[in-house]
Amino acid sequence: MIHGGVNQPNDEVSENVTCQREFKGRERKEQIMEHTYIFDVIIKNGTIIDGTGRQRYKADLGIKDGKIKALETDIPHESAPRVIDATDKIVCPGFIDVHCHTDWNVLDIPWDDHQERQGVTTQIGGLCGTSPLSPKEHLEKAEERGLGTNYALFAGHGSIRQEVMGNENRPPSQEELNQMKNLLQKAMDEGALGLSTGLIYEPGVFAHTEELIEMAKVIAPMRGIYATHMRSESDDIDAAVEEAITIARTAQTPLQISHIKVIMPHNWGKGERIIERIQTEQRRGLKITADQYPYTVTGGGYYGISRLAQGFYEETDLARLEKEYEDKTKRKTMVEYVHSLIMERGGPQYFSIIKSSRQDILGLFLPQALALLQDEQLSSEIPLPEAPSSYTFADLIVDELYNSKGEFALAYHAVSEVELIQFLKQPWVMAGTDGIQGAFHPRTHGTFPRILGRYARNMQIISLEEAIRKITSLPADTFGLKGRGQIMPSAIADVVVFDPDTVIDRATLVSPNLYPEGIEYVLVNGELVVDNGKRTEVFPGKAVLRT
Repeated sequence: MIHGGVNQPNDEVSENVTCQREFKGRERKEQIMEHTYIFDVIIKNGTIIDGTGRQRYKADLGIKDGKIKALETDIPHESAPRVIDATDKIVCPGFIDVHCHTDWNVLDIPWDDHQERQGVTTQIGGLCGTSPLSPKEHLEKAEERGLGTNYALFAGHGSIRQEVMGNENRPPSQEELNQMKNLLQKAMDEGALGLSTGLIYEPGVFAHTEELIEMAKVIAPMRGIYATHMRSESDDIDAAVEEAITIARTAQTPLQISHIKVIMPHNWGKGERIIERIQTEQRRGLKITADQYPYTVTGGGYYGISRLAQGFYEETDLARLEKEYEDKTKRKTMVEYVHSLIMERGGPQYFSIIKSSRQDILGLFLPQALALLQDEQLSSEIPLPEAPSSYTFADLIVDELYNSKGEFALAYHAVSEVELIQFLKQPWVMAGTDGIQGAFHPRTHGTFPRILGRYARNMQIISLEEAIRKITSLPADTFGLKGRGQIMPSAIADVVVFDPDTVIDRATLVSPNLYPEGIEYVLVNGELVVDNGKRTEVFPGKAVLRT
């Protein structure tokens, strides 16, 4: 029967068509399940932030043989043996830690999983002038032992100089310079990303600008990058930036400034000037990028017994501390030294307590702890040797060093969060943990979730799309990590699935080894290294060499 020019099947025909469709659907499902899956993993119902800075969108991800093979609106569940439901979750490229110090730890199995658990899928090491002399040999050995993440290396100027000259404080001879350049050339031939310097550490601190220019010239024809821990991040930061620019411009290499920041309160305010200076050179054609960790405490901002006591005796053993503490004259010397040490660094308001025998003062800044202890003294019926008003933060420190049997330490908040945010806002600034396995600093466990949770979601300093761009495609493009840093068909399947509402760092100065929240799934080269928030037992990471 024909109505309106449209064929209308009778009931018998309609039922037959429905049966045929159901049969074909079952047949396709059986073929998929009985034979070869189309994908290894499917991530369904997620919101894609692709790493480019573009707006998010909904899509399913199909992963096969370590790569993203499909990016579609509805990939059937039956297409893979493992399906991850990413409803209400963000799916994005794996994070790239552009500055870490796990260079030798990668040879340890099992090793700390702090990187994978915060979404890092690629690490870049060999920074601050220290590296294995042979990147190829080192990374091959690491791959053989098993890598949790991908790993790339710079060639460290300090390690090369040490190999040729030892720890001598002098310019190299021409022969020695040639030997250093040959070692650098070999490292570059083996796939190093460029040359790194640590100009506050020995032996890098002994190197003159001219030596560094000559070394940087080696990497220029190979598109290598000059990455530097500058000579100063404090009083002489302006001169340090100028030296870094001079080296890169003269050698014609891109410049990467390691953990960019301005240290100590009396220098705060210089950050804006540093940014403007860098932007001027960028407009002139010099490629300059930088990395940062989002914390106000520096790596050197740990004041334990060795630093707090070094002013009143050379040795730092506990027995001597206890003996001299009982001598009122020597205790007074201790207090005076500690007072000057703290005041030279801006005052007690910049120091928090991270180790103590007293749990009630942990995490407090010195003025807060002092107020608490003074209240205790005022309410005490026990006669005190000194009036509460004369009890200072320096007394508190010396007393706690003694009472805690040396297990007392301070954290120095030498960086202004205002300037930290100024740098974070710059489109050319990436993230790096500057992390060392087992270190006290929370950045090792929390850098990337802190950027996503504190600065993007809570404070809205930058958008989530921009935050992800800064930790994915920007470093991939900067360091030539082909196939990584974006969600797109044919890209390497380094992927993170996280909860945008809960992602946050949990590591603190008092408890630096706590894992973050909200990082639910992490894939490295298509394999799950974090599954539902837990580390798996696979090590699919690869050596990443400059090509």
